[in-house]
Amino acid sequence: MRKMMFVVLAVVLSMCVVMSACSKKEGSDLKASSSSNAAANDPSSDPSNEPSSDPSKRETLSLFMSNSGVETPDSVNLSDNPFINVVKDYANVNLKVEVPPYQDFQTKFNLVMSSGNLPDIVHTYYRDVAETAAEQGAFLDLKKYYDNSPVVQQWITPEMMEFAKSKKGGGYFRIPMANDKTPQGMFNFVRYEFIKKYNDGKFPQSVDEYVDLLRRMKKADPESYPLTNRVVGEAGLGYAGNVLYYWYGALPHSYRVQDGKVLSTFVLPEYRAATELMHQMYEEGILDKEFATNNNDQYWQKLVNRNALLENNSAAELIWRGLTSAAAGGLLENKEFVIAPPLSQFPDVLKDPKYVLSPRNMPINDHGLYISAKTKNPDLAWKVIEGFATKDLFEAIYWGKEGSEYVIKDGGREPVLEKIQSEDRNWALQLALIPGFSAGGEIEKAQAKMKYNPEYFKAVYDSLDASQELMKTATLSLLNFFPPSDEINKKTGEKTAFIAKATVEAIMGNITMEQFDQRVQEFHQKFDFIYDDYTKFLTDNKEMLLENGVIEAGW
Repeated sequence: MRKMMFVVLAVVLSMCVVMSACSKKEGSDLKASSSSNAAANDPSSDPSNEPSSDPSKRETLSLFMSNSGVETPDSVNLSDNPFINVVKDYANVNLKVEVPPYQDFQTKFNLVMSSGNLPDIVHTYYRDVAETAAEQGAFLDLKKYYDNSPVVQQWITPEMMEFAKSKKGGGYFRIPMANDKTPQGMFNFVRYEFIKKYNDGKFPQSVDEYVDLLRRMKKADPESYPLTNRVVGEAGLGYAGNVLYYWYGALPHSYRVQDGKVLSTFVLPEYRAATELMHQMYEEGILDKEFATNNNDQYWQKLVNRNALLENNSAAELIWRGLTSAAAGGLLENKEFVIAPPLSQFPDVLKDPKYVLSPRNMPINDHGLYISAKTKNPDLAWKVIEGFATKDLFEAIYWGKEGSEYVIKDGGREPVLEKIQSEDRNWALQLALIPGFSAGGEIEKAQAKMKYNPEYFKAVYDSLDASQELMKTATLSLLNFFPPSDEINKKTGEKTAFIAKATVEAIMGNITMEQFDQRVQEFHQKFDFIYDDYTKFLTDNKEMLLENGVIEAGW
């Protein structure tokens, strides 16, 4: 995702293999295993930093972070478990960890930032908000720490740190999440088992053919909702709610460069056409009647139990969707997600098919770890950040320990599926805050080959490989380089809420499409200054943008 989005990347996001609710013995085994690894291959190993055996003698720091959409079981103590304890032992601290529910994170983060009473360490993917606060003195510049940290440098290169600089003032306020190993782009996922069941194994070639398939599915099971939605913060539509907009080249809350001008997708004729089609699907009962209120749990239930056909998501999320039986509480077991092939026939209203292909990834994403300027011990807070970059934690999250989560076979490591995918391990992917959620791609593929039937394994990786070939031609987003003004940052939440409200109302039929057009005109009056600033930045920096891979600067 970013801001999820790629928030995700989403995130996002990739396979989750971590342990919760472990016995004291299991926790000790995990830490012992990771400690033995550290001496051999982790530059963070330091005999002088032996953790205190008496936690009462350790200083306590506070950490506020997002779970990035990977929910934590109720049985897990977020401040004391085998995974966060790797970080605590490395830094020789106690940590008081606060992780709001995913759907509440934006609100909670904004409250924390506005309070002025910041925790010692903050993780967020709302980069613009954090950078604005940092420029005003909320967070420390971390460059001197980074320059002397081989632990962090093993994941975050100097080039990545340059990309992570504050867009406005050039400060190094965050340690970003690596994104260089992440599969590129946003795509529509489709349930392969339904393609086989309802469409003779053939993927539809146009939006009209997908609509026909949705109708057949609804007719076959009147209780199903082949289209649904997952509400994320103020955005209104997310994931399965975005699939039609994706094929119309007009994802909600995005922008387009057209004839040298930057436009909100909300004002495009393609967005209007997709909204009108969403209203039609709502009236026919194909779109979930509760699409505007679904939280995470409700979304997962409907995605699986109401036979949702489609979902818009990061390519990085694909393997995780089918890999772990404990995903979404075990709901995704035997559910076959693949990336839908490109359409051969696009909607007539679409100005150019190039607008369907999402921007490619930067080598980092918007996730970041920040240290509060008010912390009483910035050196210790930095050690916590380093703890998230240790090989110990990487091993714990992705591989576990030898003899339990994996065995040595034919000179390599082979996953023990029932262990590495166990329900009490899934949540801790959220702690991969520096290596990145897709750092375990090799481990994922080894598991997938063991878990998937051969036909599904081939379908998944064929679709992933094809999508990545497409992404070689994709642009970087100009917004990766654009320094937003304070006024733009202040208006972002209002803009998001405006788009979400008008879109949801039109889909539900609470306003007519003529009234929707009036909302678009109102949007122009209130928010065009944002896109005018984007356009000015593009015009003034076109050569630089093109040199850095922002192909859309020439559109």
